[in-house]
Amino acid sequence: MLNNSLQPTVSRLQHTDPLAGEALELVKTHLSREGYTLEEELQLFVDQLKAKGIPHKEEEWQVAVQKDKYVVRKIVREKGTVEWIEREFAWRVDVNEKSIRVISLAAQHFMPFENLPPLPHQEEIS
Repeated sequence: MLNNSLQPTVSRLQHTDPLAGEALELVKTHLSREGYTLEEELQLFVDQLKAKGIPHKEEEWQVAVQKDKYVVRKIVREKGTVEWIEREFAWRVDVNEKSIRVISLAAQHFMPFENLPPLPHQEEIS
């Protein structure tokens, strides 16, 4: 059995838990690298898939509790040449600090550089 610190995502948690709703809004309204909100940036990504005629499936935003923080994510699947490719856009949100931290590779492409985690051994790079 896999031991995971994430509690199962409660359907529509953001409608029953005010802090979960706030966490979702913090992510959706956070500015992306290009100056759009993250919600707009994700919509542009999906629109590009549509424009290219790539079959895709877009899930709803999900919010889960993780200890004293929230995990907000959205999954987009696109049809590859052989099989489906799943992209998870995910952030960890501290509602008390009003901060979000990127926790998935796909989401890193949208985040401003100053919001990305440091590179390993960054202090050794000249």
